[in-house]
Amino acid sequence: MLDFFHLNSSCSTAVKAALAVADEPHNLIPVDLGAKTEAFLKANPQGKVPAILTGDAALFEGGAINLWISARNPDAGLMPPLNSTEGAEALKWLFFAYATIHPVWVRLFFPDRFADSSAKESVLAKARDDLFQHYAMINAQVEKTPFIAGEALSLADLYLAATIHWEQALEGKLTEKFPALMQHRDRVIAQPGVKEAFSGEFGYA
Repeated sequence: MLDFFHLNSSCSTAVKAALAVADEPHNLIPVDLGAKTEAFLKANPQGKVPAILTGDAALFEGGAINLWISARNPDAGLMPPLNSTEGAEALKWLFFAYATIHPVWVRLFFPDRFADSSAKESVLAKARDDLFQHYAMINAQVEKTPFIAGEALSLADLYLAATIHWEQALEGKLTEKFPALMQHRDRVIAQPGVKEAFSGEFGYA
Protein backbone atom coordinates (compact mmCIF):
# COMPACT_ATOMS: atom_id res chain seq x y z
CA MET A 1 0.00 0.00 0.00
CA LEU A 2 1.15 3.54 -0.73
CA ASP A 3 2.33 5.88 2.01
CA PHE A 4 1.14 9.39 1.11
CA PHE A 5 2.75 12.29 2.97
CA HIS A 6 0.33 15.22 3.10
CA LEU A 7 0.15 18.71 4.58
CA ASN A 8 -3.38 20.03 5.04
CA SER A 9 -4.54 22.81 2.74
CA SER A 10 -1.34 22.64 0.70
CA CYS A 11 -0.78 21.73 -2.95
CA SER A 12 -0.72 18.08 -1.89
CA THR A 13 -4.51 18.32 -1.57
CA ALA A 14 -4.59 17.82 -5.36
CA VAL A 15 -2.86 14.45 -4.88
CA LYS A 16 -5.23 13.59 -2.04
CA ALA A 17 -8.12 14.27 -4.42
CA ALA A 18 -6.61 12.17 -7.23
CA LEU A 19 -6.13 9.24 -4.85
CA ALA A 20 -9.76 9.58 -3.75
CA VAL A 21 -11.15 9.77 -7.29
CA ALA A 22 -9.07 6.73 -8.27
CA ASP A 23 -10.06 4.90 -5.08
CA GLU A 24 -6.37 4.05 -4.66
CA PRO A 25 -5.65 2.37 -1.29
CA HIS A 26 -3.11 4.37 0.70
CA ASN A 27 -1.98 5.41 4.13
CA LEU A 28 -2.33 9.16 4.63
CA ILE A 29 0.54 10.37 6.80
CA PRO A 30 0.21 13.96 8.10
CA VAL A 31 3.39 15.98 7.79
CA ASP A 32 4.83 18.39 10.35
CA LEU A 33 7.33 20.51 8.44
CA GLY A 34 8.93 21.47 11.73
CA ALA A 35 9.70 17.86 12.59
CA LYS A 36 10.39 15.97 9.37
CA THR A 37 10.52 12.23 9.88
CA GLU A 38 13.03 9.82 8.39
CA ALA A 39 10.28 8.20 6.31
CA PHE A 40 9.17 11.56 4.91
CA LEU A 41 12.73 12.51 3.97
CA LYS A 42 13.13 9.12 2.33
CA ALA A 43 10.10 9.92 0.18
CA ASN A 44 11.43 13.40 -0.62
CA PRO A 45 14.90 14.42 0.58
CA GLN A 46 13.89 18.06 -0.04
CA GLY A 47 11.34 17.75 2.75
CA LYS A 48 8.44 19.02 0.64
CA VAL A 49 4.92 17.72 0.03
CA PRO A 50 3.44 15.87 -1.71
CA ALA A 51 5.50 12.71 -1.49
CA ILE A 52 4.73 9.01 -1.77
CA LEU A 53 6.57 5.83 -0.85
CA THR A 54 5.44 2.83 -2.88
CA GLY A 55 7.69 0.16 -1.42
CA ASP A 56 9.68 0.15 -4.66
CA ALA A 57 10.08 3.87 -5.28
CA ALA A 58 10.03 7.30 -3.68
CA LEU A 59 7.91 9.79 -5.60
CA PHE A 60 7.70 13.55 -5.36
CA GLU A 61 6.44 16.49 -7.48
CA GLY A 62 2.66 16.76 -7.50
CA GLY A 63 2.16 16.76 -11.25
CA ALA A 64 4.31 13.68 -11.72
CA ILE A 65 2.62 11.84 -8.86
CA ASN A 66 -0.84 12.59 -10.23
CA LEU A 67 0.06 11.47 -13.74
CA TRP A 68 1.36 8.24 -12.22
CA ILE A 69 -1.88 7.77 -10.24
CA SER A 70 -3.87 8.35 -13.43
CA ALA A 71 -1.77 5.81 -15.35
CA ARG A 72 -2.27 3.23 -12.58
CA ASN A 73 -6.02 3.81 -12.63
CA PRO A 74 -7.05 4.39 -16.26
CA ASP A 75 -10.72 3.80 -15.53
CA ALA A 76 -10.83 6.61 -12.95
CA GLY A 77 -11.14 9.26 -15.66
CA LEU A 78 -8.45 11.53 -14.23
CA MET A 79 -7.07 12.32 -17.69
CA PRO A 80 -8.39 12.03 -21.24
CA PRO A 81 -6.39 9.83 -23.64
CA LEU A 82 -3.11 11.69 -24.00
CA ASN A 83 -3.04 11.24 -27.78
CA SER A 84 -6.35 13.09 -28.14
CA THR A 85 -6.98 16.82 -28.46
CA GLU A 86 -8.55 16.76 -25.01
CA GLY A 87 -5.49 14.99 -23.64
CA ALA A 88 -3.19 17.61 -25.14
CA GLU A 89 -5.31 20.35 -23.55
CA ALA A 90 -5.25 18.60 -20.19
CA LEU A 91 -1.46 18.24 -20.29
CA LYS A 92 -1.04 21.87 -21.32
CA TRP A 93 -3.05 23.17 -18.39
CA LEU A 94 -1.52 20.67 -15.96
CA PHE A 95 1.99 21.85 -16.78
CA PHE A 96 0.89 25.49 -16.78
CA ALA A 97 -0.50 24.98 -13.28
CA TYR A 98 2.55 23.28 -11.81
CA ALA A 99 5.39 24.88 -13.79
CA THR A 100 4.09 28.42 -14.23
CA ILE A 101 1.49 29.19 -11.56
CA HIS A 102 2.86 27.27 -8.58
CA PRO A 103 6.29 28.98 -8.51
CA VAL A 104 4.51 32.34 -8.31
CA TRP A 105 2.60 31.25 -5.22
CA VAL A 106 5.96 30.26 -3.73
CA ARG A 107 7.29 33.77 -4.40
CA LEU A 108 4.21 35.25 -2.73
CA PHE A 109 4.47 33.09 0.38
CA PHE A 110 8.26 33.10 0.72
CA PRO A 111 9.60 36.38 -0.72
CA ASP A 112 12.68 36.23 1.51
CA ARG A 113 13.92 33.31 -0.58
CA PHE A 114 14.12 35.57 -3.61
CA ALA A 115 15.26 38.95 -2.33
CA ASP A 116 16.61 40.78 0.69
CA SER A 117 14.37 43.00 2.79
CA SER A 118 14.93 46.03 0.57
CA ALA A 119 13.43 44.26 -2.45
CA LYS A 120 10.76 42.20 -0.69
CA GLU A 121 7.87 44.47 -1.62
CA SER A 122 8.78 44.46 -5.29
CA VAL A 123 8.92 40.65 -5.26
CA LEU A 124 5.47 40.53 -3.66
CA ALA A 125 4.02 43.08 -6.08
CA LYS A 126 5.33 41.18 -9.10
CA ALA A 127 3.97 37.90 -7.72
CA ARG A 128 0.52 39.42 -7.24
CA ASP A 129 0.50 40.85 -10.75
CA ASP A 130 1.64 37.55 -12.25
CA LEU A 131 -1.02 35.57 -10.39
CA PHE A 132 -3.82 37.82 -11.61
CA GLN A 133 -2.53 37.52 -15.18
CA HIS A 134 -2.28 33.73 -14.97
CA TYR A 135 -5.70 33.30 -13.41
CA ALA A 136 -7.22 35.64 -16.00
CA MET A 137 -6.19 33.00 -18.56
CA ILE A 138 -7.74 30.26 -16.43
CA ASN A 139 -10.93 32.27 -16.00
CA ALA A 140 -11.24 32.85 -19.74
CA GLN A 141 -10.97 29.12 -20.34
CA VAL A 142 -13.48 27.99 -17.70
CA GLU A 143 -15.95 30.57 -18.97
CA LYS A 144 -16.07 28.45 -22.14
CA THR A 145 -15.92 24.90 -20.76
CA PRO A 146 -17.01 23.36 -17.45
CA PHE A 147 -13.52 22.05 -16.76
CA ILE A 148 -10.16 23.48 -17.74
CA ALA A 149 -9.51 21.00 -20.57
CA GLY A 150 -13.08 20.64 -21.80
CA GLU A 151 -16.16 18.71 -20.74
CA ALA A 152 -14.50 16.30 -18.29
CA LEU A 153 -12.50 16.60 -15.08
CA SER A 154 -8.72 16.35 -15.38
CA LEU A 155 -5.75 16.52 -13.04
CA ALA A 156 -5.23 20.23 -13.72
CA ASP A 157 -8.69 20.93 -12.30
CA LEU A 158 -7.70 19.30 -9.01
CA TYR A 159 -4.65 21.53 -8.60
CA LEU A 160 -6.58 24.68 -9.54
CA ALA A 161 -9.50 23.88 -7.22
CA ALA A 162 -7.13 23.38 -4.31
CA THR A 163 -4.80 26.32 -4.72
CA ILE A 164 -7.45 28.91 -5.57
CA HIS A 165 -8.15 28.85 -1.83
CA TRP A 166 -4.83 30.60 -1.29
CA GLU A 167 -6.39 33.75 -2.72
CA GLN A 168 -6.79 35.07 0.83
CA ALA A 169 -3.10 35.97 0.62
CA LEU A 170 -3.87 38.45 -2.17
CA GLU A 171 -5.11 41.97 -1.61
CA GLY A 172 -7.84 41.47 -4.19
CA LYS A 173 -9.47 38.06 -4.22
CA LEU A 174 -9.23 36.15 -7.46
CA THR A 175 -12.76 34.78 -7.30
CA GLU A 176 -14.17 38.29 -6.84
CA LYS A 177 -12.41 39.52 -9.97
CA PHE A 178 -12.97 36.30 -11.93
CA PRO A 179 -16.39 34.77 -11.07
CA ALA A 180 -15.90 31.79 -13.38
CA LEU A 181 -13.02 30.68 -11.15
CA MET A 182 -15.36 30.33 -8.18
CA GLN A 183 -17.88 28.40 -10.26
CA HIS A 184 -15.11 26.13 -11.55
CA ARG A 185 -13.81 25.51 -8.02
CA ASP A 186 -17.26 24.57 -6.75
CA ARG A 187 -17.90 22.35 -9.77
CA VAL A 188 -14.65 20.45 -9.25
CA ILE A 189 -15.15 20.00 -5.52
CA ALA A 190 -18.65 18.61 -6.15
CA GLN A 191 -17.23 15.71 -8.20
CA PRO A 192 -17.38 12.19 -6.68
CA GLY A 193 -14.32 11.57 -4.57
CA VAL A 194 -13.13 15.18 -4.70
CA LYS A 195 -15.69 16.37 -2.18
CA GLU A 196 -14.58 13.70 0.29
CA ALA A 197 -10.91 14.54 -0.28
CA PHE A 198 -11.51 18.21 0.50
CA SER A 199 -13.10 17.35 3.84
CA GLY A 200 -10.83 18.84 6.50
CA GLU A 201 -9.04 21.05 3.96
CA PHE A 202 -9.37 24.83 3.56
CA GLY A 203 -12.05 25.01 6.24
CA TYR A 204 -14.40 22.44 4.68
CA ALA A 205 -16.24 20.19 7.13
